[in-house]
Amino acid sequence: MTTTNPSSSPSLLRRVREHPTLAAALALNGPDRASALTMLLLPFLGLAASLHALRPDAAHAVPHDLRSVASGTTFRMTEARLEADLPGRAVMVGVANTARYLAVRGGTDEVTVGRDGWLFLRSELAVHPQEARDLHRRADLIVDLSGRLRARGVTLLVAVSPNKSRVQQAFLPGRHLPAWSTDTYRAFQALLRARGVSTVDLLTPMTAAARAQTQYYRTDTHWNQAGARTAAAAVARTVRAAAPDLPAATFVTAADPMAARPGDLQRLMGLQDTPDGLRPPADREAQQHTVASGGSLGAGLLGAAPQVVLAGSSYGLRGNFHGALQQALGSTVVNVSREGADFSGSLRTYLRDPAFRDAPPRVLVWEIPERFLPVPLADEDRRPLMP
Repeated sequence: MTTTNPSSSPSLLRRVREHPTLAAALALNGPDRASALTMLLLPFLGLAASLHALRPDAAHAVPHDLRSVASGTTFRMTEARLEADLPGRAVMVGVANTARYLAVRGGTDEVTVGRDGWLFLRSELAVHPQEARDLHRRADLIVDLSGRLRARGVTLLVAVSPNKSRVQQAFLPGRHLPAWSTDTYRAFQALLRARGVSTVDLLTPMTAAARAQTQYYRTDTHWNQAGARTAAAAVARTVRAAAPDLPAATFVTAADPMAARPGDLQRLMGLQDTPDGLRPPADREAQQHTVASGGSLGAGLLGAAPQVVLAGSSYGLRGNFHGALQQALGSTVVNVSREGADFSGSLRTYLRDPAFRDAPPRVLVWEIPERFLPVPLADEDRRPLMP
């Protein structure tokens, strides 16, 4: 729960911003005093560091003649010198980001701060005027791919990973999604199912599970290990229904000692090096690893065609989702997920790989983050998914 220090009220901090004096800053307590002192000292530190960076340097001289000033060369080279030579630049940036967070408890253009230190991507809450058009265009691509894969004996299973803000909306500033939000998740599922594409609903079980245990990291975009297990169980049930005779394999899961896990949303806020007491504290977890037991890998890794392939985004690489899926399925899954895959990056790469062309799987699980569905299509996504 968020607590308020009565001796460091917002009005005092506001007074420091409106009348920036050392006495006003010292009248505050705790993090507010540190924030106010930082706001007062930062301009002087920046000026001193800038003067130091611009000291005469024969190897990187900045021209000051009239022509260079008029053409902008002086300013560009000065900026480059400051970027390259400013002493303690990383520290100063971190201090400035920390002061901003402490002063206004606000996020950035990319991150919004929710309740109890929860962080959310603003893009999940954005309005997309052409959402219906772009959902239909993506559905058209997937329907075409599903038919072409079916002709080769491959079952395509689409698993949309729901937005963190949809599953964990109780931690949003208003405790629920904004009024302008649309039900993108169910609308897209309905589009695909109406046209014969197999999908798995991750939203329903994850929303139910979130009532007892959070399904996403507090300071990260992705699902946590509990959320990954919930999603993996739902995917495994649907895969098993499509391919009930998969080769059996057994897996065991071990865990590392409990440790802090700074999230990607903290990095987006520039708070990755800030102590926990001065930022939304990092998540903590005992990271899990799942491996095959007793050399039992089933088919798919020893020269034979893989039975099940997972082509996903960074969600396929987080929270031990791949391991949890293999354990829930009781069979080997080849994971070709990759970072930065956006809508279709990992899938397109896999479909062009000789490994797919020569030995396609029986089931291809395509994991797609919900937040990529309503945005305009990239140039790449205007072309068929399968070459």
